[in-house]
Amino acid sequence: MSEYLVKDVTSNTSGITRPMFVQEITKIGEGAFGTVLQANLKNALSEPNSPQDIWIGPFAIKKVPAQTEYKSRELQILKQTNHPNIVALKYYYNYPNKDDNNRIYQHLAMECLPCNLQSEIKRYYINKSTLPENHIKIFTFQIARAMNYLHSFQICHRDIKPSNILINPENLLLKICDFGSAKVLEPNQPSVSYICSRYYRAPELIVGCCIYTTKIDIWGLGCVMGEMYMGKPVFQGQEPMLQLREITKLFGPPSDEFIYNSNPQYNGPLYSHKIYNSTIDVRFQKVFNNANLDAIDLLMKVLVYSPIERFNPSQIMSHKYFDEIKSVKFNVKSRLSNDPIKVDSLLFNFSDYELKTFGKLINDILPRS
Repeated sequence: MSEYLVKDVTSNTSGITRPMFVQEITKIGEGAFGTVLQANLKNALSEPNSPQDIWIGPFAIKKVPAQTEYKSRELQILKQTNHPNIVALKYYYNYPNKDDNNRIYQHLAMECLPCNLQSEIKRYYINKSTLPENHIKIFTFQIARAMNYLHSFQICHRDIKPSNILINPENLLLKICDFGSAKVLEPNQPSVSYICSRYYRAPELIVGCCIYTTKIDIWGLGCVMGEMYMGKPVFQGQEPMLQLREITKLFGPPSDEFIYNSNPQYNGPLYSHKIYNSTIDVRFQKVFNNANLDAIDLLMKVLVYSPIERFNPSQIMSHKYFDEIKSVKFNVKSRLSNDPIKVDSLLFNFSDYELKTFGKLINDILPRS
């Protein structure tokens, strides 16, 4: 554990910049982007032994190289988002990284949740089980709700996967995190197609589509929902182009129209040989054999080749799959307690802005008596 003083730490809530002490506790994540540390902060201007002279936290502090367009985009997006299902940025500052020749790194101090969805899925899988279906419903609804908010601003996360979804297993709260790949998509403007982690990469991206929409996040949502039922990733291609082969095993080969609309110049493999003679819905029921028919129906509405045909977030939230959790009488048990908990205040604490985004579907999204 190390402790150091940072002269200029800015509060995302107040916009005030002041010196603060940083107390790094432990490393909780690492990737190509940099590292995530659990840490506490303390106001360096507080009088010793005063009520303000206390450590606050813990926070998850993401450290990434500063002064790159790729990373500054994350800070800008987190500064403008404010939603119960999106991780909140609390403070940010720049500081030299002694492990990288004192190169200046951007530090984003965000709220810290106990674990992520990947570890939760794995916890059940190693015990030869899968998440309780009510938990899957509650988590999927919150992912869709977060996407509804993000997509209303044309913010595309571009890396939806279980490890980028934080949860509190005690009350089933969920928050999407890691906006390092996120981008505000401009209509008809190209973006890089080599984006999203492979197992969760939408088929249009695999064939090289550069003018895509927020529907690539919806594909990711379907993959995450399916993984909660299966206990493992739905499509596990061993390399980028083999990812498409895994998808065709469930859907059959993509149509010529899909390929042309995605990338007219695509000349890679199409895996056009049909492996099965059965219908898609039969294959879905076989792959997701512990999911009920409403879950199968929703999965078939989001895991679709054509992005135009994929449900948008508000359509997902209004789906009959969630009818049970919308009842005011509904309650659920977490794995940490035998006491039933009500989730209406967790799922339906909509802001006025959110309510406006639901449009005609609002009555199908709101809870029922």
